[in-house]
Amino acid sequence: MKKRSGNSAKVLILTVCILLVVALVTAGNSTINGLFTGTVLSPLQKVAVDLTTGGSDNGTAPADPAALEEENKRLKEENNKLSNMLVDYYDLKKENEDLYKFYNIKKNNEDFSLVPGTVISRDPNENFHGFVLDKGSRDGISENDPVITEYGLAGFVSEANLSSCKVTTILSPDARIGSVNKRTENQGIISGTPDYSDKNITLMNNISAQSDMKKGDIVVTSGYGGLFPKNLKIGTVRSLDHDYAGMPVALIDPCVDVRYVTHAAVIINFSGKGEIDSYGG
Repeated sequence: MKKRSGNSAKVLILTVCILLVVALVTAGNSTINGLFTGTVLSPLQKVAVDLTTGGSDNGTAPADPAALEEENKRLKEENNKLSNMLVDYYDLKKENEDLYKFYNIKKNNEDFSLVPGTVISRDPNENFHGFVLDKGSRDGISENDPVITEYGLAGFVSEANLSSCKVTTILSPDARIGSVNKRTENQGIISGTPDYSDKNITLMNNISAQSDMKKGDIVVTSGYGGLFPKNLKIGTVRSLDHDYAGMPVALIDPCVDVRYVTHAAVIINFSGKGEIDSYGG
């Protein structure tokens, strides 16, 4: 840095000398003073200004590198804070949207304690379209808790870790959910089968032989067994058939297409939870 300043000084002195000689040769003694001012001092003033301003046309002083670095650091910190605020905003917005989806369910079932969650993964080798939610035991979730969407029952929690839970859907043979036909009051068990799961169809088994169920009937949870609250919508009767023993079986179109669920809520508490009734559900 010092070497550069020395060179600049030498160049400046040499320039002065050359200009002075030229002025003396080309003008006479009578015009030395004026020529010295116009020919020598004016260029020197410009050189001096260029040296102090870094050659800037607007005459502003060059920014201090240390100040620039400090300002850049400050702006990065502010940008990071704004980015974090934006992430928090989107999280809060999503949470509010999830809560709004279940507002009517909560309004009509004041005894429900709901934990909304987002589907974070699915097992491609799972035949019954189970999924994993981003809520777990630290949120109050435990195994066998019912899982719903705003449209109805989706399944139940089959595994609960600290920060996530696995949901087994109503399409699975493991479901075994006590159910009842709202019109006829015929009871049965919801349990899926591989033959229908890819079509989002489940079955209602253990129906009375005297059942008068028909297509379009609404099926809900019975509440027996204490695992599910009463009157959660399951689906509608698609058609009637018979099992290998000749007993009636109803094919059910679920209210929820569990194959495409992206958000759901876990019912972690409700009136009658854990109470066993005389009918095994």
